[in-house]
Amino acid sequence: MTSNRRLSPGPDSTVSTSPREIPRLAVALVVLGGVIWIIAALFYSAEVLSCPTCGDVVVAPGVDTTGYSVAAIRALAWDDLYANLYVGTVGLLAIAIGLTAFRRGERWAWLAIAVFALAGILTAVIDELAWGGWYTFLFLGLLPLAGLVLSGPSFFRSSSKVAGG
Repeated sequence: MTSNRRLSPGPDSTVSTSPREIPRLAVALVVLGGVIWIIAALFYSAEVLSCPTCGDVVVAPGVDTTGYSVAAIRALAWDDLYANLYVGTVGLLAIAIGLTAFRRGERWAWLAIAVFALAGILTAVIDELAWGGWYTFLFLGLLPLAGLVLSGPSFFRSSSKVAGG
């Protein structure tokens, strides 16, 4: 026998008894970081897509392609396109998390955005700031990091304070 009766969740089924107050600026910084990742991915992908027969025009500045065939250079460019697809996807994910779970104060979202910010900072540092200068470091990691710092006290205060006791 099956029952069509719905069970109502008990008082212990929620993560916290009152929503966390996450600063709007923190959410905005996280979302802006995701938007910038998407814009960067589109900007760098546009070069590859706009000139399918170009050679060294689409390879990142500073990449030495001396002795490479046009086909090898194009393969490098398409690899960059796939990497940009990843960057854009991470940006979309950061926006989705920022506007939903992060804004609601779910702790896992804070940790997910921390991974996003760290990835942005590492992307800029590992690329030695060659493809975008100092502002890639600022936009790819520091804006979401600032959002994390602003929201940290809201996410990590003790649960007795959140519950009002």
